[in-house]
Amino acid sequence: MSSRIFITGGTGFIGSQVVADSLKAGHQLRISVRREAQVQEVKNRFAQYASQLDFAVIPDIGNTEAIQAALSNDVDAIFHLASPMPGKGEDFKTEYLQPAVQGTEAILNAAANSPVVKRVVIMSSILALMPLGGMSIPGLEVKAGTNPALAVDAEMSFPSGPAGYGAKYSASKILAHRATLEWMQVHQPRFSLVTLHPTFVLGRDMTQPTSTPNGINGFLMTTLTNPPGGKPAVPASMVDVRDVSLTVLRSLDVEAGKEELVTEYLVAGDPTSYDDVVSFVKKAYPEIPVNVEGPYDKPFTSDTSRTEKDLGIMRWHSTEEIVSSVLDQQLEIRRGEGKGAL
Repeated sequence: MSSRIFITGGTGFIGSQVVADSLKAGHQLRISVRREAQVQEVKNRFAQYASQLDFAVIPDIGNTEAIQAALSNDVDAIFHLASPMPGKGEDFKTEYLQPAVQGTEAILNAAANSPVVKRVVIMSSILALMPLGGMSIPGLEVKAGTNPALAVDAEMSFPSGPAGYGAKYSASKILAHRATLEWMQVHQPRFSLVTLHPTFVLGRDMTQPTSTPNGINGFLMTTLTNPPGGKPAVPASMVDVRDVSLTVLRSLDVEAGKEELVTEYLVAGDPTSYDDVVSFVKKAYPEIPVNVEGPYDKPFTSDTSRTEKDLGIMRWHSTEEIVSSVLDQQLEIRRGEGKGAL
């Protein structure tokens, strides 16, 4: 059955994949954008689905009244995918924590004031369920339900510059999810809430305009092509953007909210390592200079058994499929720009 879905973050990497899959599934979408110019960008990207699209220009996603107006009493589900990105600022509270918390709480408040919203799906992160610095704990197993016990608070201090970006981002994810849990406990709304916690999301990026990849795709390329002796930029705990999008859509109809106020689903591909990644790339893409060298730390793992059971995930895209989707796109774009191999 089709729904009318309000989507934040629909112009980004993950969001664009979710929009594409939602349109293919026949849903009507109202997409929040920060600038009027983005409306035409999205229309151009999904021109064949024009009749299923409309838009709300909301410069500040923390504005509850603007979101409530956009819901317009005809939206029955919300996909909240928007999030501050690491490396975009120095001040933890104003540039990481407040946008993450205020944006989420604005969505929840607006949904609570709507008479028709039945389901809210929030894109969180695996980082919201692991200790600060947990990515560097070899073999850490991440499970749902751990957030309240994590030792993080808003008054913490962080290093400046690149050394602090990851820690600030991780802390903002932990505290934003904690705020979500606390909001649900206080308000106990009519709608049910699913939060998704993906590992590092990679894959073909329909928003990438040039041969310079964005986000985790960029981290993968940096890791592979670093000067000799370079180390991985992020752990080899990855998931395909197509799988993330699938979990978003299947979260729309899954039974949730009966035994717990917030249903948490971990989203991760099959266990892998940089030994697997490097071996595959050297064999399948000899034109790509792979300089990264082991030994590599054992990456953290995520318990996705509940996700697979509840959402009917029969298989995750393999490491080879994920890496190929990134590398193929980079090579295709470079050829289109008249450039040679990396």
